[in-house]
Amino acid sequence: MPSARPLPTVIGPTENALRELLARTLSPTSIPGYPAWVALNAISAVDARSTWRRRASDGLRADSEEIEQVLAGLQAAGLVDQEERPTAAGAAELSAARTAVVATTLRLVEGIDDAEQETTRHVLDTIRSRAEGLLAAHD
Repeated sequence: MPSARPLPTVIGPTENALRELLARTLSPTSIPGYPAWVALNAISAVDARSTWRRRASDGLRADSEEIEQVLAGLQAAGLVDQEERPTAAGAAELSAARTAVVATTLRLVEGIDDAEQETTRHVLDTIRSRAEGLLAAHD
């Protein structure tokens, strides 16, 4: 029997809780929040097929001005150099943060079997894809 709870009453609070949990997980590092986390991950994954700005912009749904502000914050924190590459400190902070995020994620999914996790990924990917489609239709 389906739940009587509307999906937005599940998705919104879940998103908020996860964002706050990520902020707390990142707090021991010098990564200044979620936008910087997304950008630093994008910067560290640069390849010939795309630029980090595009990845970060897509991930954050942010415009170029917002991305430049995030970059300036990463540079001010000493995490990214003037060539827009992670500094040694940036790479170390990112590695530590990734380790902490993995540990936190393992705690979140403890007791949820692989099939349920795969179903969750599928449903969330479908909802995200449809939301992106709706956004694109309104651009």
